[in-house]
Amino acid sequence: MKKRILALLCALALAVSLAGCVSTPDTVGTIGNVEITSGLYLLAQFDAYQKAADKASDDQDASDVKSFLKATITTDEDSGETATVSDYVSQETMKNLETFAAIETRFEELGGQLTADEESQADSYASQLMDQYGDTYKANGIGLETVKRFERILLKSNDLVTLIYGTDGETPVSDEELSSYLQSDMVELAYYVVPLYNSSTYAFADDDQKAEMLSLAQDAVADYTAAAPADSTSLQMNAFAAAVSPALSGICAVLDDTPSSTTAQTELLSSSTIDSTFTQEGSADTIRSLSFGQAAAVQYSSYAMMIALRVDPLDVSSLDDVRAQVLTDMKSEELQDALEQYGAQLPHNLSTSAMNKMPAKKIVNNSTNS
Repeated sequence: MKKRILALLCALALAVSLAGCVSTPDTVGTIGNVEITSGLYLLAQFDAYQKAADKASDDQDASDVKSFLKATITTDEDSGETATVSDYVSQETMKNLETFAAIETRFEELGGQLTADEESQADSYASQLMDQYGDTYKANGIGLETVKRFERILLKSNDLVTLIYGTDGETPVSDEELSSYLQSDMVELAYYVVPLYNSSTYAFADDDQKAEMLSLAQDAVADYTAAAPADSTSLQMNAFAAAVSPALSGICAVLDDTPSSTTAQTELLSSSTIDSTFTQEGSADTIRSLSFGQAAAVQYSSYAMMIALRVDPLDVSSLDDVRAQVLTDMKSEELQDALEQYGAQLPHNLSTSAMNKMPAKKIVNNSTNS
């Protein structure tokens, strides 16, 4: 009798567990002709949650998912607009999916084709991401194939810039427009970076040492300015190197260190790159305010200073050499807006019941707001 009762209890337990088990669907439907797999849906939802977490206040804990979903966040700092996290995540998830579908659709419409190298690059990067963050992805139902697809979508998005705005694109940008944008909105620098710490001991400079190093760097800039030719980029770069390179030893000696390099680097920077790189107050504005041929020394971050010369980018590279980079900087925001609008207008054939089986409350988020 005891065995029969035990068997009955086990059967009841099994029935209850099976009744409570909800399988994840393979797909949640389509947007346009693009299939939205469950993995892609979960990736879009996880990304939306991370965006919400970035907006969390200091007293909100985004790692407590169920609680955070009930919280209110400011979604637009300028207008002060707010929303509950659950509503925000839902809206951003759909926007992500619509954008994915728009990228896939427009890429096909314009005859886009990823090269073998691009596909290999996407797959390789996806594998790297899984190596680094695989536990988090897997905990959220996101597998390698989904990450591979996402990386390919990103590459298609990059290629769309050329397919739409390139020389042979749908609505090409003229060379005149491109050159004007390059010279006015982007910044080409020849520069030296000086760490504000000893490269052997990693002892950081104190405020007095930073001030001394910056003063010495500004003296080198003054020497360049006094000798700089007015109308030749190559001569300006030579004069800049002649003034700054010998001064680096004295600047680094403040920290009993030696320069790691006395050769200037050159780089073309977008406006957003300047903002993310020059984080010390006023440093980004200083760099932007330079005219061609002018130089400045700034502390651009908490750990380094830069001695930089702004040059005409078209004297360093041909327009064709930087065309893709300039197009991306010039048109990425416009393209993103267009894709969001296009994706929102595509036919939505999504299963609410399928999406409800993957609610945001099941997100696993181990990061905390700092």
